[in-house]
Amino acid sequence: MSDGLNYFGPPHAERFKAGEELDRDFDTTQLRFKTFQHSPHKDFLGHVFRWGFASRFVNRQSRILDAGCGQDFPLLLSLGGSNPNTVPELYVGVDLNPLPDPPKRKWASALGGFNLVERWDELQFLYGDFSLIASLEVLEHVAPGLSLRYLEALRDLVSSDGLLILSTPVYSHRFKMARNHVNERTKAEVEDDLKRTGWKVVDQFGTFGNFQDYAKVMTEDERSGYDRLREFYGDEVLGCYLAPKYPEASRNVTHVAVPDTSDLPACELRPSVVR
Repeated sequence: MSDGLNYFGPPHAERFKAGEELDRDFDTTQLRFKTFQHSPHKDFLGHVFRWGFASRFVNRQSRILDAGCGQDFPLLLSLGGSNPNTVPELYVGVDLNPLPDPPKRKWASALGGFNLVERWDELQFLYGDFSLIASLEVLEHVAPGLSLRYLEALRDLVSSDGLLILSTPVYSHRFKMARNHVNERTKAEVEDDLKRTGWKVVDQFGTFGNFQDYAKVMTEDERSGYDRLREFYGDEVLGCYLAPKYPEASRNVTHVAVPDTSDLPACELRPSVVR
């Protein structure tokens, strides 16, 4: 079933929870440290793991665009510190929300109140190409009519040998979209959108999910280990436990993509078991 943007599941209007509708182009909600400092859950843990994952691709020559960086600058704060090899040449954070001054790093700058869909060429004029673009939990906040333009803008800003790390929830008809999201997509839809906008997916990792979905794909040994760990860890931690191995069973997936002109081979794109 399609509603004009190559949706493979229910039409977009049917994805909202009762009483919700598409009445805005963007959401400006964001994760704030103070919300989770005493009771982190799998969504927060997923963010932490993604920041750490993204930092593994950073070196002293990296030119980073952090699209939807957030007012707390979490990805920026994950760079440098005890690992000087993660100090980039350049970090630029942009966000629709107003931004405070970023933490003092001579290589970091930030632009608040910045609509990347409309103003991406300003970034290109000011900074040139970026070797690493992070778009972590942003796509679901961009309305369907603009989401492809958003991905195209990122493609126009990346260098020919650059990399995109994009994470976004996987739409589940069972749960519907979160109330602060306007555009949750199925795993296949995200993959298709990336392909249509000039990207090639070269790796994928799940970030977190639900036991009901992982039970469909995990081995007997993994189930035994999962049950033992569950005697100590809660479901918030275990929701992240098998996720990297099973993106097809995860409720949130991190896609690693390169320009479609790259010689790097595409990865296997396994069909989702999330319903």
